[in-house]
Amino acid sequence: MKNYLLTLLLLFTCSSFFMAQEVIIKVDSATGSRLIIKGEPLIIKMLNDKEICNKSTKTSSTPSSTPIVKTKPKNNSPKSVCGRRNDIPGFMIKVAEAKSEQDINSLLNNFRSEFPELRVEKHYLRPDWRLLAGDYFKKESAQIDLRRIRRNFPSAVVINWRIYCNRAK
Repeated sequence: MKNYLLTLLLLFTCSSFFMAQEVIIKVDSATGSRLIIKGEPLIIKMLNDKEICNKSTKTSSTPSSTPIVKTKPKNNSPKSVCGRRNDIPGFMIKVAEAKSEQDINSLLNNFRSEFPELRVEKHYLRPDWRLLAGDYFKKESAQIDLRRIRRNFPSAVVINWRIYCNRAK
């Protein structure tokens, strides 16, 4: 008799557990990962019908009205882009390379006379010296200056470089 009651009790608890929840499996379109939702059928139905989400709009005077969300306009100033950092990954124009410092200094003076509005600097990366110009957030913003520079320096190219945020275009 005890075994009969114990078996009946066990079957009752197991059946109520399995019948009380419904399982929904959703697949994320971006990553392909699976999301498994377990819940009572009534709650799952309310989620699918979006009754919970649309409850506030049903009580309003116009059923098709949606709440207006005000957002702050994005500030794209250099300070907001860089935060506390002064140097960030960006792009510079590699104007020329030279083996000696005297050659790069003559190229530097020539470049400054041709393009006084552009900031230019020299860097030594073993075994060559590089003449770099400009600071750009995006590669596309360097293209206008690159076209102008290539008239006098045909070997100029845009390269990835650490740039100073407050000077960048």
